[in-house]
Amino acid sequence: MAKQPTFSASMHIAIIHGKEPFLMTRYTNDFESKLKEEHGDVDRVVFDGSTVDLATILDEVRTLDLMMRYKLVIVDNADAFLASKDTGKTSNRQAMERYAESPVQSATLLLRATTWRPGKLDKAVAKKGVVFKLQNLSEHDSVRWCVGRCGKEHGCTLDAQAAQLLVHRIGLSLTRLDSELGKLSAKVAPSTTITKADVVEMVGLSREEQAWEIQTMLLSGNSGAAMSKLGELLDVSRQPRELLMWSVVDLTRRLSAAASMFQSGSSPAEIRKSLKLFGDGGNKILALAKQRTPTQLANLFTEAVAVDARTRSGLLDGRRGLELVAMRVCREVNN
Repeated sequence: MAKQPTFSASMHIAIIHGKEPFLMTRYTNDFESKLKEEHGDVDRVVFDGSTVDLATILDEVRTLDLMMRYKLVIVDNADAFLASKDTGKTSNRQAMERYAESPVQSATLLLRATTWRPGKLDKAVAKKGVVFKLQNLSEHDSVRWCVGRCGKEHGCTLDAQAAQLLVHRIGLSLTRLDSELGKLSAKVAPSTTITKADVVEMVGLSREEQAWEIQTMLLSGNSGAAMSKLGELLDVSRQPRELLMWSVVDLTRRLSAAASMFQSGSSPAEIRKSLKLFGDGGNKILALAKQRTPTQLANLFTEAVAVDARTRSGLLDGRRGLELVAMRVCREVNN
């Protein structure tokens, strides 16, 4: 699993940066809890670094709370704040470097940002507190996280296959994954087990999976059904034309490559492994590649690439280009 920060109540300044909002929120709450253990109730004050000025931040950390509570002062978009200059010649970054050398003892200043430019400030903060970069979880760790999170926060057991499918469809955003886990746990109640079938039913296909649907339809050779599916993906699912065109061109590439490999003596198993052909779609690609000559399918691939180039250059409308390539593939399948 990804590295986790170690917080202490003695830290009066800290930096957390990275692009995972779920972890940003979680670690901020962990830090605040650690401060509460030492100081009791904590007054959390949050500023937007893109609009706040230096004087406001310094006044806040140096001014005692009316109820004498310890303060946690948070500056979001800290990268924008540090890039700004005060009314004088000194930059906010330089001012923070000086502050980090001797922060006030009645408050903790936490700088948070999605993007970060390391420098002298990091070294100064590390001496008094912590500088932590959020690491996005890998797919494997995200699956493990989902299983653990589901049991701890949602009171359900998440099947391993269900977790894998969920990550495949949603991606690695922990915020989105947690939201889907909440929906799934509510859906299966009063049961406490979430299965792969529940994920199939409740969680929509990823954009990539929807784009792959057009390949299956094209391999059927049914031009009417292919045009209908293309319209659905464009107008209902709002799939990017570029993603759909890539999917269609990739299909012609695999067909051409499979035909060439058959001609050179490769076995179906070798072709499957090399071109990553799976399931029924892989079977259809192999069958068609075996029936056509390498030249026929190479020409199909060349035509698809040419149409893609015309749409990219603006010489051909993207939707029209997709329709032309789709119809051409269907004709090749039916020849």
